Amino acid sequence: MPYQIAHANGRTGHALSTLRVEINLGLKRGYSGSVQDKQEVLDFITTIHEQALRQAANFITFVVTDSVFVYGYEEHGQPRTEHEPGLCLTSDKSPLYAADMSDDEWKTLVEVYAHALGEHFEQEHVFVTYLRSEIKVFQRYQPGPVVSAGAAE
Repeated sequence: MPYQIAHANGRTGHALSTLRVEINLGLKRGYSGSVQDKQEVLDFITTIHEQALRQAANFITFVVTDSVFVYGYEEHGQPRTEHEPGLCLTSDKSPLYAADMSDDEWKTLVEVYAHALGEHFEQEHVFVTYLRSEIKVFQRYQPGPVVSAGAAE
C-alpha cells in the first residue's frame, strides 16, 4: 500500500520547522545505587500517558533507545571514570498532535516528564537537549479503484 502525508483533524503531518527533544536518563540510582530495568521506565511513562488520556491532556510520545553514559569526575583529588546503562527518549513536536501547543508550552511539558523521571528514578542529572527539525508523518492509505473513461459505457 502507498503512503502519503498524514492528515488528522484538519491538520497536516508536515512541519518545516519544529522541535525535537532528547532526554538522556541514566539507569543507576544516584551514583552508586542499583541499576534499574528499562521496563520500569517504560511502565512509568505509560502511567503518565494513561493519566493524561484520562484527563484529556496533552502527552508526549517517545522513541526509547538503549544507551550508555560515560562520564568522568574527581574523587579525593584523583580523576575517575564510570559508565552506566541509560536510555535516550526522543520525540518530535508533532504537527498532528501538538499543533495546539506553543513551543514553550511543549518544552514545559517535556521538562515535566524530565523532572518526573529524574525524581522517580533517583537521578542526580537528567539531560534535555532541544533541536530544530523538519518532520513528515506518513500514513498508509488505500487508494480507490481506478475507473477508466471507457468503463462507464
